[in-house]
Amino acid sequence: MQRLLDIVALPEDLAMTVLAAAICLLGVAIVGIAAFVAGARRRSRADALDQMQEAIEAMSDGLALFDSRDRLIVWNAEYTEMNSKDAESLRSGMKFEDVLRIGLKKGRYIEAVGREEAWIAERLAAREALSSSMEQQLADGRWLRVQDRRTSAGGVVTVCADITELKRDAQALSDARDSAEAANRAKSEFLANMSHEIRTPLNGVIGLAQALARTDLSPGQTEMLDLIQSSGHTLQTLLSDILDLARVESGRLELADQPFDLTRAVHEAAQLYLTSATEKGLQFFVDIDPEAAVWVQGDEVRLKQVLTNLVSNAVKFTSQGFVSLTVTRSERADGVPLLRFMVEDTGVGFDAAARARLFTRFEQADGTITRRFGGSGLGLAICRQLAEMMAGDLDCESEPGGGSAFILTVPLREATAPKAIRDSEASPVESDARTVRVLVADDHPTNRKVVELILGQTGVDLVQVEDGAQALNAFQADTFDLVLMDMQMPVMDGLTATREIRAHEASLGRTPVPIIMLTANALPDHVAASKAAGASRHLAKPFDAMELLSIVAELIAEPKALAA
Repeated sequence: MQRLLDIVALPEDLAMTVLAAAICLLGVAIVGIAAFVAGARRRSRADALDQMQEAIEAMSDGLALFDSRDRLIVWNAEYTEMNSKDAESLRSGMKFEDVLRIGLKKGRYIEAVGREEAWIAERLAAREALSSSMEQQLADGRWLRVQDRRTSAGGVVTVCADITELKRDAQALSDARDSAEAANRAKSEFLANMSHEIRTPLNGVIGLAQALARTDLSPGQTEMLDLIQSSGHTLQTLLSDILDLARVESGRLELADQPFDLTRAVHEAAQLYLTSATEKGLQFFVDIDPEAAVWVQGDEVRLKQVLTNLVSNAVKFTSQGFVSLTVTRSERADGVPLLRFMVEDTGVGFDAAARARLFTRFEQADGTITRRFGGSGLGLAICRQLAEMMAGDLDCESEPGGGSAFILTVPLREATAPKAIRDSEASPVESDARTVRVLVADDHPTNRKVVELILGQTGVDLVQVEDGAQALNAFQADTFDLVLMDMQMPVMDGLTATREIRAHEASLGRTPVPIIMLTANALPDHVAASKAAGASRHLAKPFDAMELLSIVAELIAEPKALAA
């Protein structure tokens, strides 16, 4: 202090007065600065609150903040519109329950009508969780998604989003799905009905033609009969292709997974076209590598379908030279064993551009082929899809006028021959000389006549009835070695009759008699239904006479093994 007084060189009393005044001014300045800072902070806080309120108001969703005692603090216009439609009805400090009651009073919440107190209790209970989400419909038809989330301070942030468009889109999608499913069901029913209605008369045409072929005919009659049979088989193939394509595209075609003799399956597929090839003067070879001559696991019917289609095309499009079917073993790059089937011919061939279209539905290598050889262009498309379903592939190589080679590759899964097959190979069954009695149940007289003409030449004793009820009565009153049962009949259908026959046998402790479901109902669901009812086999109309005779002979030779 003394040094300061010396410096300013003032009298002591005056210096003290000046110093006191300076200290007072400094205090005033400090207070002023503090007041300025506090005011700035208040203005900053107010600006921040204004900005936050503007942001909340700009939101397209309704938003509200409630404190730890569930009192309304902050909300925007969208929240007001969604819950009360009256800007003055909501006020700061209002309880959440009161907000709900305002909405109820104005009839905003459809799901609360008639159960208002229970609805409020449910909303309040859900709000106790850390977070909750619900959907509710307003009286004006709009849908809201209401989400509550609790803050660290115990308050609740509520967001109400308008999801009307989402609900409308979801409903449209659901309606479209239902319509598509209904259309698929209608298509399936139509295909099933059309399949049955077409197969029934077609069975009469093909069956009677086959029976007539076993009689003495003049050369001219034989030629006309061959044309009838050829036309019938063409129609049958086209019908099967259309049904297969529809099932593949709808995802309803399922592959069987059973052991079968690959050698026998390949020879049976090739044998169907041996006569056609011979009549055209073609050499026809079937070569199976010994390493591929095994029992395998898979779908024998679908494999034969692909092979017969390839062989059929090869014979059809080859006028001279040869057709060959070879089977070998190979493996993929990852070591997975494969079966490789190759059908080669010296036929018309096709170029690279045609190759690209070959596996497309309703396409053939070129239009002249359709005009010259016929065909729907469905076969190869279905074959490739079947190959892919088998986890394999179908491809081809060709050049115009240089023949073709179609290569099918599928994974090899070796299997063991069933015990019944091994036992039958070790000790062949001897057939007895007694007359075989067969019960035929079919409401269509033409179908019964076809069976009579085919089986009648074998010396069997046929008993014919017109519906399932008559079949059941006949079976209970007499003894039969075999039953041929139609599926769709009046009074009692074939499935019901089969179940009743199996129940009758079980009640008497009898060995089941083989039952062949001989029907125009040929879809996979029908096959499964036949098996579930207790049928031994399912043979679709129109059937091949030799196929029926073969199955009948097989079932009668080993009824215990095949009727179960």
